[in-house]
Amino acid sequence: MPRILPVPLGTANAYIVSEGSASILIDAGFPRQGKKFFTALSKQGMDPSRIALVVITHVHYDHVGNLREIRDACRCPVAVPAGEADWLRRGAVVFPAGAHPAGHALIAAGRMLARALPGFVRFDPLEADILVDGELSLDRFGVAGRIVMTPGHTAGSISVLLDDGNAFVGDLAFNVLPCGGGPIMPPFADDPAALKQSWATIQRLGARTVWPGHGRPFSARRLRSRA
Repeated sequence: MPRILPVPLGTANAYIVSEGSASILIDAGFPRQGKKFFTALSKQGMDPSRIALVVITHVHYDHVGNLREIRDACRCPVAVPAGEADWLRRGAVVFPAGAHPAGHALIAAGRMLARALPGFVRFDPLEADILVDGELSLDRFGVAGRIVMTPGHTAGSISVLLDDGNAFVGDLAFNVLPCGGGPIMPPFADDPAALKQSWATIQRLGARTVWPGHGRPFSARRLRSRA
């Protein structure tokens, strides 16, 4: 049975998934949170070298902010969507489209912040090791599961789906309001229609519990009711 350790890095979640002596990391949070990440590892008695793979669900700065520091410590390969590897290589800060009026306003504010404080909204560039453009088994990294394509938030977004039904979806869904009463549609999505199709995809592939990039886990049944 896999063990799941959520590690909040800013307002974004990273997840460590472990089976036996093997572990993978999913996403790397907002920048300047490296100390918090390594403290979380230390509290679990886990050495960074135990991480066999880092999977980046999409290359937005709040999901790759500490990636360079983490990769340098664990010395493991990094898997990213193939179409977004150049963003990572260049350290390019790319903003998605707003999915609704509030999302449009937040994106506009983010772009203004990036122009005003370019040193704040940034991340260290990195060359990815594995470019994902289709399904990829995680068996060789010691974890029973696979990476699957789940476009919508970005055109190349990917998710990690474990054989036991746990799905780590990046920004394919949100769950940030208390009591599970809020929307699960993220405020930002380049293609909302494709995003909802990806909800159907992970359910068809056996997702039972969704672990979002922002907020708390929830039942995949909620995807069906909101599609």
